Amino acid sequence: MTERTKETRGRAVHFPSLYELGRFALFAGVTFFAAWVAGTGRVAYTMIMLVIAAALAFAVIDLVDYELVKRRKRG
Repeated sequence: MTERTKETRGRAVHFPSLYELGRFALFAGVTFFAAWVAGTGRVAYTMIMLVIAAALAFAVIDLVDYELVKRRKRG
């Protein structure tokens, strides 16, 4: 067995599905749009910050869910 095979054996790379990529693009777009609207001053700053906070909270919850699913698959 070569050194390269030993290093990569046991590693699994997760390639996101088209659904996950689309969901990421949608929420990134919503966050960018909310920040742009807040910058123009047309909408209340507090409401836009709540939208951005919700997007960040969703990202954290999604990451935690991903880690939980990954652990369940392992053992």
